[in-house]
Amino acid sequence: MIYNFDEVIDRYHTESSKWDNVGVRVGNGDALPMWVADTDFPCAVPIVDAVKKRAEHPLFGYSYVVPDFFRVTKAWVARRYNWEIESEWIVYATGIVPVFNTMIQAFTDLGDEVIIQRPVYHPIAHAIEDNNRVISDNKLIYRNGQYSIDFEDLEKRASSEKAKIMIISSPHNPVGRVWTKEELTKIAEICLKHHVILISDEIHGDLILFGNKHYSVAALDEKYAQITVTCYAPSKTFNIAGLRASGIVVPNPDIRDGLQKQFARNRSIQQNVFALPAYIAAYTECDDYLEQLIPYLEDNIRFLTQYIHTNMPKIKVVPQEGMFLTWLDCTEMGIVGDELADFFIHEAGVAINRGDMFSPDAHNFVRINIGCPRSTLQKGLDLIRHTYSKKFD
Repeated sequence: MIYNFDEVIDRYHTESSKWDNVGVRVGNGDALPMWVADTDFPCAVPIVDAVKKRAEHPLFGYSYVVPDFFRVTKAWVARRYNWEIESEWIVYATGIVPVFNTMIQAFTDLGDEVIIQRPVYHPIAHAIEDNNRVISDNKLIYRNGQYSIDFEDLEKRASSEKAKIMIISSPHNPVGRVWTKEELTKIAEICLKHHVILISDEIHGDLILFGNKHYSVAALDEKYAQITVTCYAPSKTFNIAGLRASGIVVPNPDIRDGLQKQFARNRSIQQNVFALPAYIAAYTECDDYLEQLIPYLEDNIRFLTQYIHTNMPKIKVVPQEGMFLTWLDCTEMGIVGDELADFFIHEAGVAINRGDMFSPDAHNFVRINIGCPRSTLQKGLDLIRHTYSKKFD
């Protein structure tokens, strides 16, 4: 099937957080939404058909995790990530963020440390702080427009007797890095050495761009699998985040048992009745959608990079290896924090995510969502350029 990602679909009045709630969440209800991490592309037809078929039955009572969930997750992981997993390793979750919170509750105590790598997806930090644990920030190194891992600092943090969990974002949201096999191996070896459980958020793992390759860290060696909780979901890949379904792979039976028992204690394991039909369709019938989506995203990034380079040279596009979220370095603009956010959101009228959501140190960055039709992307860039020209040209 051929998909038209250039099609502009009106999302207003659909209870869309991105579009209908932009005023509450970002501060300007008239701003063009280029913020929260869902795309403006229609779902693949088999997913829509699966939901419609389920909706034709007039009863929407409680559902359960059917065997096909395990079968299709196992097949997808084997096909996409070259990792042969067992069905019993797979745990259903309504999302990856609940896994962060549940793992922290199950495997740490008050005052324990959880290692993260800022700037990083902000609900990771919230999960630590909301559960009264301590953030141990293995800050990424930003040098010459590129991000890398400070392994010397990571070793020190992992060696702390209070360090119990490390959470990685792979590919890394928001900086766009796709970690190499060598980088992931170093992370896993450090966690293994110091008995630190590794949670690998791989929700963007299907969206790998420009010839890069995604590796599931647990697939690199059986010994890494035994300390790792790997989080997969079709939500970003196929734009079905609102349906709430994730597959969590936990080979170690003790860690898996702890996760499941804490889920049960939290009463947080019931699923949306439409989630599993969509999940199963995504992982069995929608490869053609993904094959067409990747080059479209690549072209959007090329377009954005060239546009900004030509028209707004004080903004630098951090090289993007994966995802549909682009990290912009605005240091040369000379404005930060509230002033920088105001430039984009209120003056230009484009809703972005401010960088200091992801790290207190990232007040000179913003994250912009390029998962939209090319015309929408150009509209947003034109709005930014108009304001930029008045200030800097």
